[in-house]
Amino acid sequence: LSYDVAALLACGVITGVGAVVNSANVRPGHDVVVIGAGGVGLNTIQGARLAGARRIIAVDMTEEKLKVAKAFGATDGVLATDAKPWKAAKAAIGRGADAVFVTVGAIPAYDTAARYLAYGGQVVMVGMPKSGEKSQYEPVMMSAVGQGLIGSKLGDVVIKRDIPWMVDLYGQGRLKLDELISRRFTLDQIN
Repeated sequence: LSYDVAALLACGVITGVGAVVNSANVRPGHDVVVIGAGGVGLNTIQGARLAGARRIIAVDMTEEKLKVAKAFGATDGVLATDAKPWKAAKAAIGRGADAVFVTVGAIPAYDTAARYLAYGGQVVMVGMPKSGEKSQYEPVMMSAVGQGLIGSKLGDVVIKRDIPWMVDLYGQGRLKLDELISRRFTLDQIN
């Protein structure tokens, strides 16, 4: 494993994949929504594919990122700029999602995340908003339909178990790592 590829495992990959398999315990047949198709979001999408999710809906601000998300395993893409993007996601799934992963730190993403859920679903909070920022939910609605919120820091990974597993998946060609590298810099180019 080359150093540049191995370095990816230290943060974005374990955070995204781990959030799916460890924090949310996604199982074959589950439907998921991933809000944000950046580095962590792409790895959340990969985690959902590896876990056997039936539908993986990527939600992002640009068509370009949605196209990349599909290359990583998203079955559908929805523009977050739509008036009610959760409606398009539910139409693609046929119902709400079992798990919604918020992989960005944007409060509007957190404020709308529960709207994508099915009964009994959960919002998995992965992205980190600025300290002090607040989001709002209607607790009675979530309680009435058995929905929940959980946090996930670094994908709740167990390093000794999860890093070797992911390296093995990469070796089998089942985990995309090379494709995550968009540019390389020499050390003297870094401030």
